[in-house]
Amino acid sequence: MANFSDNTDDVTLWNYLRNGDEIAYSELARRHYRTLIQYGLRFTPNMQLIEDTLQDLLVHLWLHRESINETPSVKFYLIKSFRHRILKTLKPINEVELTDYLIDLHSEFSCEESMIQVESDLAMKKQIKTILERLPSRQQEVIYLRYFQNLKPEEIANLLSINAQSVSNIIQRALSNLRNLWPQSSFSLLFYAFCQTLY
Repeated sequence: MANFSDNTDDVTLWNYLRNGDEIAYSELARRHYRTLIQYGLRFTPNMQLIEDTLQDLLVHLWLHRESINETPSVKFYLIKSFRHRILKTLKPINEVELTDYLIDLHSEFSCEESMIQVESDLAMKKQIKTILERLPSRQQEVIYLRYFQNLKPEEIANLLSINAQSVSNIIQRALSNLRNLWPQSSFSLLFYAFCQTLY
């Protein structure tokens, strides 16, 4: 088994996993576990179901490691696989419905920041989170995947089984809606700063 560092890229770990390396498998699971849990919360608040579904996916990957394909983006592969699996799990129990909220995400603040600045920043983030929650569920999901998970429009299109132009249109409509909900001219900068603090 090879030794890996935090600088080892996902594709290298993936290829070691495909060859049966348990350390590479564990490292990939560690890196992406939180992201997948948070994505699962967009479909259901049932944490036990999310964790069970994710464990099933990870076990499946290990058991079928020799037959899984190469991928240029491990993160996209895992998100797509998890999305398919959780929708399949939820469908029989009639829980296939995107939640109308974004997950509570926490920002870290340095000790040197004054209490006034901290309170101001928290208030701004709460306001932005509130208006994000007012978007239609499909717009919420696309914004989440594009800005919070940094997936490319082509990857989002593949994930949602739509074309890339539709993804761009959804993003434009979502941003337009956000600007209407937050008419201040500084919204774009505030939204960008908000996204940068999330992950």
